[in-house]
Amino acid sequence: MELQDLERIDIHQLPHSLQMLVQCLGIEHAYNLTCAYGGRPKYIPKHRERTTLAEVMPPAALDALIKHYAGMALEIPKVDHFLRQLRNQQIQRESADGLSRSMLANKYGLSLRQIGNIRRLEACAPHGLST
Repeated sequence: MELQDLERIDIHQLPHSLQMLVQCLGIEHAYNLTCAYGGRPKYIPKHRERTTLAEVMPPAALDALIKHYAGMALEIPKVDHFLRQLRNQQIQRESADGLSRSMLANKYGLSLRQIGNIRRLEACAPHGLST
């Protein structure tokens, strides 16, 4: 995923635990962390030499994570939260471009009801799309 895609994420629509990681690490590093460890607990040690997190995070981001969460086991949110929001934004754009609910449902493997809900919820979202 490109950084420009991540910049379209409305952080306020993410779960609180993921919002906290984004505030601590920045969106790109939070995304990489969820890709690597999403859905699982990950112990945050007090020293960076004692973790495999250095394989997916640069030193500055790892230091920030350790500063905030040292000695804790974090339940890392799943990457799905990012991907779902981007998918829903894409559905909104394609809907605005004239694609029907049935075409969108087939394209994304969703039900007509789900497409309708996405179109309604995204249209009412306080932060909406910024295109």
